[in-house]
Amino acid sequence: MNIEIPAEQQTIIESLVASGRFSSAGEALTEGLRLLVSSEQLRQQVQEGIDQADRSELVDHDTVFVQLRTMAKAAEVARG
Repeated sequence: MNIEIPAEQQTIIESLVASGRFSSAGEALTEGLRLLVSSEQLRQQVQEGIDQADRSELVDHDTVFVQLRTMAKAAEVARG
């Protein structure tokens, strides 16, 4: 696959490789794609949260902390 990269971005990649941050341009691009996928997943999760809020499906923080404390106590009891 041949990919054309703008000169400014090529310079950034070359600088990252020259500094030792990445061993090759391919490695730098792979990391960039990994971050893009991660960013997209986060964007999707945020949108899911917004959608839940719009549907009034959120739980207030007091309820969450009560549930967490209950789970922690149950875990302590289970450990003996």
